[in-house]
Amino acid sequence: MSMSSGTAVLGRIDLHTHSTASDGTLSPVALVELAAQRGIAVLALTDHDTTAGVDDATRTGAPLGVTVIPGIEFSTDVPSGEVHILGYGIDPQHAGLQEATAAFRASREERALRMLDRLRAVGIDVPADLLPAPGPGGSIGRPHVARALIAMGVVCSVDEAFDRFLAAGRPAHVARFRLAPEHAVQIVTAAGGLPVLAHPRSAADLDDLLPRLIGAGLRGLEAFYGEYAQDEREVLAAVAAAHGLLTTGGSDYHGPDGREGRDLASVELPNVAWTVVRTALRNTAWGLRSASA
Repeated sequence: MSMSSGTAVLGRIDLHTHSTASDGTLSPVALVELAAQRGIAVLALTDHDTTAGVDDATRTGAPLGVTVIPGIEFSTDVPSGEVHILGYGIDPQHAGLQEATAAFRASREERALRMLDRLRAVGIDVPADLLPAPGPGGSIGRPHVARALIAMGVVCSVDEAFDRFLAAGRPAHVARFRLAPEHAVQIVTAAGGLPVLAHPRSAADLDDLLPRLIGAGLRGLEAFYGEYAQDEREVLAAVAAAHGLLTTGGSDYHGPDGREGRDLASVELPNVAWTVVRTALRNTAWGLRSASA
């Protein structure tokens, strides 16, 4: 497959994945092992609001020939909804980054318990032990509650759980810890990383949002996203170019049986885009520590 311009693509890169350190279903080790089996050379681990899986992932990747990029995906808020900010090549132990993830972690654990209380109020008693016990630095979220509802037979899918109970305006919804996207961009930058706007079509008022984020230090746009059709990806790549932003891409893989388009390495990032991103990553705190990448 190629872009309409004829530019070759490289299919062995995935810059957006999740593990059990947040709301994925594979451990960081299993995720990297699967990446190796699929011939992925470069994998970014971008768990929600945590870097807890990075050490295991990087240790696993080295002997398997998989370059693991330490990353994160911050969940942030604007008046019109959510905006997600990816960070690549960060220093996972940066003090400011860890302060932010600790605040998210405490908020997520409290939020999950409040969701169970609200489910109980509508007659659905979800045992707390159906939720995973997050490891050190791990993160818990609505998908974990959704999977508990599936395990109980209350719903058949994560989407159904959100539609009926967990989305905004539904009976078990609980507002989460709020962080402005500009602040997330600044946290990633301070941690030595590249801040990138994730799945930009999910952000309302993109024309208004982008200049604000660029002013805060945004460096890239995730144009080549798992759920987007090729023509949508190319439109967003043009938007990135018009604003002088890097063009990135990834599947947003959360595990087997995920949403359509989000299978691991399902996104083909153009060679020309990866070449520019690779150069930028060499100047991050992490520095792209692999000759093979």
